[in-house]
Amino acid sequence: MQHFNKNAFLTVEILDLIHDDVTCACDDADLRQRLARNGYGFRDTARGRVLVTLPHQIEVCPLV
Repeated sequence: MQHFNKNAFLTVEILDLIHDDVTCACDDADLRQRLARNGYGFRDTARGRVLVTLPHQIEVCPLV
């Protein structure tokens, strides 16, 4: 899978943007809908849950 060019500052900005959505989501469907509002989604992988861009599914960072 193609990875997003690792830029620590941009990654922190993205995580700040979605922080409230991740903490307030009550289930996976709710989280998927909340992330989609900002142009993101998630995928479960062998490495854990990963934040991806929509619609291209480019991995951004682990979703913790």
